[in-house]
Amino acid sequence: MEIQTYNLLNVGVGGQGVIRAIQILSWAALHEGFKVRTAETHGMAQRGGSVASYLRFGTEVEGPLIPRGETNVILAFEASEAVRNFNYAGAQTYFIINEKLIIPPMIHQQGLEYPTINQIRKFLNDVSKHIHFIPADDLALKAGNQRAMNVVMLGVLVGMNHIPIKRETIFNSIMNFIPKKTKEINMKAFEFGIEKGISIRGEKNE
Repeated sequence: MEIQTYNLLNVGVGGQGVIRAIQILSWAALHEGFKVRTAETHGMAQRGGSVASYLRFGTEVEGPLIPRGETNVILAFEASEAVRNFNYAGAQTYFIINEKLIIPPMIHQQGLEYPTINQIRKFLNDVSKHIHFIPADDLALKAGNQRAMNVVMLGVLVGMNHIPIKRETIFNSIMNFIPKKTKEINMKAFEFGIEKGISIRGEKNE
């Protein structure tokens, strides 16, 4: 497949598997013959701080950081992180967002307000018309373990047909990176995500 440059930004908080998801996609892209560049930025990732992982691949890829406004997909494992990184999006960027809010303790301690899902949706609708919220934690629990949420989100990405990598290549990459004892759970999580992505694609005709 001839793809000059594909840009994906994966964001979330420490412990959600953001970096692992990009490792899975990077391995898959390499195995399909693309040039691959990645980069990461994170705060206190081990303590629930913000994590952003950049993936660029294709036949022509210059550097690891995505130019602002040129992201194909923003994959957000925590909803407010999609807002934090909205300036990487353009009008045609697809947001695939786990409808999960992880509110930092200091918000409660200081009596501050945290954005609701509806507020986040309203804000992002002014950025792009391609905003999709996913009950990824629920689907991961259905598969057997909430920690498989990142694999659910990869399945949604595949099901929506918004990454130019074959489904089986991404599946093989997932199997390469996960512990063997979680294979069945992650297989289910990937399938549930794909089903959700296909459903969204049909509803939106995208």
